[in-house]
Amino acid sequence: MKTFINIYGIVGFGLASVFAVIDEWSLPEFCWSAWLTGLIYVWACVAASVVKIILTGKVDRVTYEERLPLLRNISSGAYTLGLMVVGVLVGFLAFQIYSYLFGFYGLFLSVFAEMEPLSLFGRNGFINSDFYTPVSYLVVHFWPMAVGALIANWEDFILHESSWRGIFLPFHREILRMHILTLALPFFSLIAWALFRDAYQPATIVLLMGILYLLPRKALRNNKPEQSTDAADPA
Repeated sequence: MKTFINIYGIVGFGLASVFAVIDEWSLPEFCWSAWLTGLIYVWACVAASVVKIILTGKVDRVTYEERLPLLRNISSGAYTLGLMVVGVLVGFLAFQIYSYLFGFYGLFLSVFAEMEPLSLFGRNGFINSDFYTPVSYLVVHFWPMAVGALIANWEDFILHESSWRGIFLPFHREILRMHILTLALPFFSLIAWALFRDAYQPATIVLLMGILYLLPRKALRNNKPEQSTDAADPA
């Protein structure tokens, strides 16, 4: 089911777009802020999933035992401890994989969207810097984008039914959205330049933020298919 109006998306869009216009972000700055937004989103998905795996472990034990009958012979304390260890290890592995993936995206941006300081975001800067220094810089300067995304997508961290699948949710949501942004950037830039000329950069950024925050999303509520009433009707 698609949700065509996301109130939280509107809030996130308003927060990010106001800061972008007031601070006069350039297109390279927007690209890097979108990169930061995707990174923070996937980290939040992983962290929320690990917490939910641990908190719902006792409730889900029956399901786990159906798949792994050996768990029936393990005490409650050992089961809880083992689940915590497995959850943290899986979360750490996912954290590293996503960080590596975004490191690759960062190399791409450092070539096609260079910005100051070049020692962090230039073509010879990002590749030679440690991963977390550029991230820290972006958090300080472009935090409204990331905070706006967390507000707009809060349901992804709370309402997703499967804790384990939530770790892979970014592949279906944010990473796909980033690819759409990449494809839309040149077309929106051309349209904005034709309409606004010298002011095309802020106009393009606002349009792209509309894609980031306002695109219809598949709802996480009511994921189970509704039963047909016709089948129960003897007539």
